[in-house]
Amino acid sequence: MKALSVLAAGLAAVLAAAPARAKVREKNLLREFESGKTEDRIRLAPALGRMKDKKAVDALLLAVDIKRGNPRETAAIVAALGAAGDPRAGAELASEVDYLRSLTLQLGELPAHLQVLRVAVLEALSRVGGDQAVALLEESINDKDPRVVEEAVRGLGRLQVKDAVPALQQLAGQGGDMTQAVFEALARIGDKRAVSTLEQGLTHQDKFVNVEAAYALAKLGRKDMIARLEEFLKNDPGSEKVGILAAYYLAKLDKAKGLAHLETLMKKSDSGYAVLAAEALGKSENPRAVLPLVEVMKSDDSSMRLSVARSLGRLGGKRALTALKTLREDPNAGVRGAALISLAELGEVDE
Repeated sequence: MKALSVLAAGLAAVLAAAPARAKVREKNLLREFESGKTEDRIRLAPALGRMKDKKAVDALLLAVDIKRGNPRETAAIVAALGAAGDPRAGAELASEVDYLRSLTLQLGELPAHLQVLRVAVLEALSRVGGDQAVALLEESINDKDPRVVEEAVRGLGRLQVKDAVPALQQLAGQGGDMTQAVFEALARIGDKRAVSTLEQGLTHQDKFVNVEAAYALAKLGRKDMIARLEEFLKNDPGSEKVGILAAYYLAKLDKAKGLAHLETLMKKSDSGYAVLAAEALGKSENPRAVLPLVEVMKSDDSSMRLSVARSLGRLGGKRALTALKTLREDPNAGVRGAALISLAELGEVDE
């Protein structure tokens, strides 16, 4: 009994020490961020965003300077504010949208780095949420820059804004990335008014649109669409990208056939689609995608290891973190860099 009491006391001490160590680590990260230079802040901003802590958000808000700041640093801080999801960031992000809009009116067209930043700010706003974010995203649907419109569509889907459904339906016929963004947004919103638009997508001449429509309808409760997506896994030679898209959506729906299809493709290094399959697994948001990615991280192909590093960063979890810590010692500089970026985005940085 005495031995058990000693063991219990030791375990309690370890558990009590963990929060204290976390607090010290957070304090050190904040100190390093506040005193750091541009590259330090770019590296540390993702970790601060994932902390979802008031002091971390305060530090990010104090550091962001869209008018005079380094564009890369500003983009990293904006993304971190989005990841934090703190409503207090909404006003700052909204002011950045207004500033960039006024610059567009003055210049006619923004420089490339500011165009990228404008899209990043809209994404962050959609992660922070709130009435102001919804209003700005709805306004941005009418922007002349298709990249801005596409991000606004995704943001309205992320926030599940039902009032946006009619406007999204009007954009559905544009094709390409825009149609995919619209169908995915309608899938997230889950409003039955979208059914007629999505059913039209099932008969479209473009197979990619067929797959996107089937996925959205499946999300809206059409169980027969699962079998339809699975049929696209048996496509004709030369149409494997359609099968990858179908498998990706099945993986998002947590269907085993989608995960298995991507895993099989990923292990066929001579197929030309292995890297695409790895990227699809990473974007699927399915925790079950981590294991097959870890299994191929010792591939001789550095481009595959690079994709694995990026994908594990998107998925997260203990197994992904362990694998990424191995990949940060990879002989290829690109793989090492991708692993370090993914670790930072998951809140793991070298202090």
